[in-house]
Amino acid sequence: MVGSGINKGQVIGVTGLIGSGKSVVSSFLARRLACHHLDADSLVRDLMVPGHQGWLAIKDYNPKYIRGDGQLDRVLLRDDIFSQPRVKYAVDSLVHPIVRARLVEILGAGPGARTVVEVPLLFEAGWAELFDRVILVHAEKNVCLQRVVERDGVGIEQAEKSYQSQMAAVEKIKRADHVIDNSGSWWNSQLQIMHLANILRLF
Repeated sequence: MVGSGINKGQVIGVTGLIGSGKSVVSSFLARRLACHHLDADSLVRDLMVPGHQGWLAIKDYNPKYIRGDGQLDRVLLRDDIFSQPRVKYAVDSLVHPIVRARLVEILGAGPGARTVVEVPLLFEAGWAELFDRVILVHAEKNVCLQRVVERDGVGIEQAEKSYQSQMAAVEKIKRADHVIDNSGSWWNSQLQIMHLANILRLF
């Protein structure tokens, strides 16, 4: 584990299906623990800046995903990932190792303090061993889909494709150390997170 080796601190992974609310949960948890918060999606965005490592990997894979202005065509890439399994597999194979290496580099350069890391595809990428504890943010499917529709301005069909492209919720629940049910009110979720924070302080 990174937490017991490179970082020498407690490294907490937070994951969940699309629309589960993992971003707000991980941010609140980090504040309760008074610790650093990393977002794997932010690392991906940084790596996709023109000329950076992730951008170069996508350009080499298929230059059609690079717009005329040099920026990554995120809409086209996202649509192809969700509709073409071979594209998803290829992009994941290219991007996941780069993001993982950057994450390990950041954690290794840290002071060894507790860190909360938000990773949407933590289990799909096979990164569970990087973390001392893994927290799954869970919400009922209909709740997740409605949140995606409202947040991203997409139709229910597109939201369904995004949801189904990830590992099943039941499988993620089995693999997680802790589960936060974020289906109901935010107040109820906060109570769960505060209780979990007290538990994590014991490790």
